[in-house]
Amino acid sequence: MVNVNRDNYLQGVVDVWTCRGCKKLFCDDKRYGEPLKPSVGFEEVPEDEQWGILTCTDIKGVYMMSLGVKPGKTIKHTCPRNGSSHEFVVTPDWSIDPDDGETVHRLFLVKDHINKNIEAGFYKLRMLK
Repeated sequence: MVNVNRDNYLQGVVDVWTCRGCKKLFCDDKRYGEPLKPSVGFEEVPEDEQWGILTCTDIKGVYMMSLGVKPGKTIKHTCPRNGSSHEFVVTPDWSIDPDDGETVHRLFLVKDHINKNIEAGFYKLRMLK
């Protein structure tokens, strides 16, 4: 699992499964206050992609989603709070371009953060700059 925190408070979890046969990763994200999805886990990403976690942080909260990513892929995202639309291109180092100032967007590879915490809080991210 990967915990996603907002200024040290847990906001959501990405459950991670590894197939014992093929060693592929499968992910499912859960956030506080949201109902469970009808289909839980075992969604697949294409062979040439890896599981990533996109975080969208503003001063009031953190939105997160797990998705398949690869260098050069365009990720379309609409911020849930202000409705602004963004398109990010995954760079060769598996990151995305900097934020626009009002929100902070970051991309994390699941395989690098299994059994770890991701800090996505607005105040802590602003202190890193």
